Amino acid sequence: MSRNRNDLGEQLFAFAVISDTHVNPDEDICNSPFPVNARANRRFRHVIADLNRRDIDFVVHLGDLLHPVPETGDLYAAAANTYRAIEADLRVPITHVPGNHDIGDTAVKGAPASPSTEATIEAWTKEFGAQYQAFSHGDVRFILLNAQLINSGLPDEARQAQWFEAELAATDTRVMVMLHHPLYLCFPEEPDHYDNTDQPGRDWILGLIERHGVEAMFAGHAHNFWYDRIGETDYYLAPSTCFVRQDYSEMLRVTPPDGSEFGRDDKAKLGYFIVSVFEKGHTVRFVRTYGTEQAAGDNTAPLRNLAPTPAENAAPLIGFDLRQNWAEISEVPPSGGLDEFDRKHVRNDYPLLALIEMGVRDIRIPLADLRDPMRRQRLCALNHLGFRPTIFGFGIPSDADLALIGSNREYLRDWEMTIDWASLNELQSDFSKLQDLAGLPIYLSRMRSKKDLPAGALYFHVINHGFTQTDTQQLDELAAMNLPGVSGAVFRLGSQMPVVETISGVDMMMSERGLRASIHMRVSGDNPAEPHRDHTETCARFKAALEIGPSLKTTRLFCDTLVDNDRGYFPRMGAIDRAGNPNRLFEVIRAAHLIT
Repeated sequence: MSRNRNDLGEQLFAFAVISDTHVNPDEDICNSPFPVNARANRRFRHVIADLNRRDIDFVVHLGDLLHPVPETGDLYAAAANTYRAIEADLRVPITHVPGNHDIGDTAVKGAPASPSTEATIEAWTKEFGAQYQAFSHGDVRFILLNAQLINSGLPDEARQAQWFEAELAATDTRVMVMLHHPLYLCFPEEPDHYDNTDQPGRDWILGLIERHGVEAMFAGHAHNFWYDRIGETDYYLAPSTCFVRQDYSEMLRVTPPDGSEFGRDDKAKLGYFIVSVFEKGHTVRFVRTYGTEQAAGDNTAPLRNLAPTPAENAAPLIGFDLRQNWAEISEVPPSGGLDEFDRKHVRNDYPLLALIEMGVRDIRIPLADLRDPMRRQRLCALNHLGFRPTIFGFGIPSDADLALIGSNREYLRDWEMTIDWASLNELQSDFSKLQDLAGLPIYLSRMRSKKDLPAGALYFHVINHGFTQTDTQQLDELAAMNLPGVSGAVFRLGSQMPVVETISGVDMMMSERGLRASIHMRVSGDNPAEPHRDHTETCARFKAALEIGPSLKTTRLFCDTLVDNDRGYFPRMGAIDRAGNPNRLFEVIRAAHLIT
């Protein structure tokens, strides 16, 4: 079963995780060819002001505090002074992890940057203190590593390794590990490249983390968000507060936003984490800063309130249909920048991040997703985050698919099955088998045909399913049959149908019949050739639905579009665009969960 608020227990404390601030020696000067890098100091100043208004106990910085590397000498020292001057306004303690810009790069063959040396380590310790350390807060031990030592061959590598193993062995409380360089981006067994940790160091740390049951691990460096689960360990890769690594824009399948320096200044992807620690686990919320800048003496920007995460949201109001591949692996081609000799594999986790930010728990995925081993494995991670997947498909599945449903039922909430209504009587005997093998509650949906179209209307050669309020005869039949495992029906709410009246009416009619309802709210119009891009109309419809959500007795709501559909049939705008950035509908849903 998916994790929920009761599983977490009482909240004990909260802290923030920031990364890759890339502070410059001066306010508007940077030794970088990219204009956005000159904004780093003002963006960091905004983050400090924002942190000061959060209910947190401390902050951990995951490295790349500075942009000038140690070899720049005076520039590095000047940037360190500037960093400390900005950070001095922070009202809670902060602890630092060294990044490759701060202490030298990891030992990567064919990389452009200089590796860590005893001299660069000395430069770091002179400016910022220990290169690796540990501290406790509450019942959690925080272990901060210098990832750039791993595989370096430096004398400090062996000293850190011995210290790390001793810390883990001596700790009988919960543990969170912080480091700059990620162990991996997509797979633990992926080939070595600039943005992961080379072997054998990677397997050494992974083995220790699994052996000692580390609760969470946080890394920076790649300036993008990813999430994975390694055994019992939550693994988070943090975005930057300053700029996005534009080579990873390749995973988004869309032209980067206008004015974003080809993805490097994609402002919606900038921000930091708030980690809430509970008696039994933790949650992570992302604070999007949108690249907000604050010059010295400026007023602080308005505070962005945060919605509960899926695991914390006790009263979710709407779910989403995940039409795009929610576990798709993309290849980032050699860019001539930081990798030139192979492709890097990454997963686009920005739709996942959007769902977490909106506080959405319920998601719909096709039954076919269970046939993919990688997506089945991913279901476990989504479940741990608090998501409740509903599978959907057409007709009675094969025995092989039923076995997949049964073996994965612990990760699934229920099942929406579309059938030809005329064949229902013939299928009655199958439902006992479905319950025996799959064991999931079933919502039936009625496949609609040309006969259901108004007379004289254009013929659209498209799929149309779901009950409407006029299908009282079929719903009476369904209630009378009392089919094993069938707990409700799927309804279709078109964009031209009245929202409040339809939802309230369906809720009442299904309650009277002792059945539940799953209403799919369509963002698009009925004509597959006409785009629907009216954000104002879409937001008004969903706001009305969300407002009556708490009063519904037997009905749940799904939005049929998470990510913009800008091609093919029914072009329409969803909660996020193809770049994974929020649209207006995102804010409507996030705000609705914020106030519940």
